Amino acid sequence: MRKPYYVSFIALALFVFLPCRMFGQINSDDSGFKDYYPIAKRPYLSGGVGNNPYENIVFDAKPVVYYGIYNDIREALSKDTITPGDAIYISLQPQLRLYNENSKPVKTPSYKAFLGWQRILSTKNNNFFTAAFETGHYSNGQTGAAFSTEFEEGTDGGNAAYDAITDDTDLAALLNRATGNFSTNVTRFSLNYRINLFDSISKPTKIHSFTLAYQLYHNRFMGVFDFGGYNPNDIAIYGRHQLEMMYGYTGYLKKARFSLEQEVYLHFGSHPSAESYRSESRGIIYPWDNDFGFFAEFSFGFDDYNYRFVDNFPRLSVGVTWDWFTPFVIKKQKIRK
Repeated sequence: MRKPYYVSFIALALFVFLPCRMFGQINSDDSGFKDYYPIAKRPYLSGGVGNNPYENIVFDAKPVVYYGIYNDIREALSKDTITPGDAIYISLQPQLRLYNENSKPVKTPSYKAFLGWQRILSTKNNNFFTAAFETGHYSNGQTGAAFSTEFEEGTDGGNAAYDAITDDTDLAALLNRATGNFSTNVTRFSLNYRINLFDSISKPTKIHSFTLAYQLYHNRFMGVFDFGGYNPNDIAIYGRHQLEMMYGYTGYLKKARFSLEQEVYLHFGSHPSAESYRSESRGIIYPWDNDFGFFAEFSFGFDDYNYRFVDNFPRLSVGVTWDWFTPFVIKKQKIRK
């Protein structure tokens, strides 16, 4: 009885993606109403090859959305004088996977929700420097013990499962993949610097982008409220700190825009059986020079999907994606004061 779940997944993806992108196309690059986010996670829908020994991924989707509270980034970058631009927003970043197996019960989806603020500043050379602060929650919505299929999270039986874990335990083999709980609050600090080369109408045609991000898992929501935090047994396994580094190059092949990106994740303090690194190498082509593109990605190292960070496998993925910061004309005059 697998086919109905394939149909349900595809229907869900279309339901989530199409309304957002229809709105995005209405607010095209020529419109002044489109919100821009220089530091952002792209939404995507993909399939591929390469899996851990325990599961076979058929589709992977991340229907990321940004709900703008305030955003004057495009306006600020279009002025003749150097003017900072700001964006305040709520970002929902779920991730859904369909596995080649019965999908009942639903297996550990992934949910992230952030309240964020970004500030961008254009330099005298028309390069962009952006800083971002985001804080929120990260979980998978499950209630079972992470390393026991027999007990609920927080029960005596569930806690006893942690007592049996040693540095030599293979957590990937022990993980409760159907109902194992993952929950923590999280805060991210990100910095991005973009070197821009422009055409005759002041639209960036070559971009070098450098991003550094630090992610902290913590117990109190937004550092204040006592809910949504981690199980003390869990945080000792997945650690509290993650560092992310990314380089990206954007250019044009005639009228088609393309991007080449390399991203590296470093995870500190996790269990010895889990890899401490993840690498993602991707190429994206935007055939119509708007926010819709096709991508191919090769990844290896730990799986960036809540408690599946205990998994380690290479994967080649292909799919579709959308950009939250497409190049646009940033100024009306050639000389900026």
